[in-house]
Amino acid sequence: MEMEHVEVCRGRQQPKRVRWLVLLCMFAGVTLLVLLWQSPVVHAALQKGWVAPTEALDAPFIDQREKYPTGCESVTAVMALQYAGVDVTVEEFIDQYLPQGEAPHQDATGAVVGPSPWEVFLGSPYSEEGWGCYAPVIGEAVEQLLQDRGVEGLSVKELYGEDLPQLCEEYVSQGTPVMVWATIDMAEPTPANQYYLEGTGELFTWIYPLHCLLLTGEDGENYIFNDPMAGKNVAYPKEQVEEAFEGVGMQAVVLESTE
Repeated sequence: MEMEHVEVCRGRQQPKRVRWLVLLCMFAGVTLLVLLWQSPVVHAALQKGWVAPTEALDAPFIDQREKYPTGCESVTAVMALQYAGVDVTVEEFIDQYLPQGEAPHQDATGAVVGPSPWEVFLGSPYSEEGWGCYAPVIGEAVEQLLQDRGVEGLSVKELYGEDLPQLCEEYVSQGTPVMVWATIDMAEPTPANQYYLEGTGELFTWIYPLHCLLLTGEDGENYIFNDPMAGKNVAYPKEQVEEAFEGVGMQAVVLESTE
């Protein structure tokens, strides 16, 4: 009888030890979460929408903010070129290959006139007063660079009207990042300044705040970019990105391997 009583008592004591272990593990887990949340690095990453590099293509990142305040298109093109193995700097791309014209300005009659962003970059990418350009300008500049340097095995393709899921499926998932036109911080695209196009007199409406980024991946809720104004592997909500992308004409340029 005593032996049986001892065995029963031991059977009762075992769950008590387990409960203590469970409580200890829970306490340790909560403590770790609190410490991680208080970490400046982790907190900043969460605030900016940073995602793990394994979820995106590992394309080189170049920050435009110090040297090229309005040069997002050129910076994005150079990130794509460097990822493809082409040795070129942002300065070389801008100075030797980017077509540039005057920013919109008043003519002798007082009308605001300027060139088309479909043909040249408006102003200078080195200046805060620069405006920007559209996909054909970058596509042609990249094509000219490849020809001048005798680069083979790469082709430039301008894409219009393809939605972001298509771009991810056809290119990003195959290892090719995509140069995408959208807006800064994926803000709502807004019709802003108007001016008359030189040569045709057509009234043109500028969409603000225009931006160009390198699409490098996606996850369930976000598209992931090397954003020249924000950082590498920056995630933006898909719905917000799609609105910004559509608002500036669904323009993209891809530099893909032909081998």
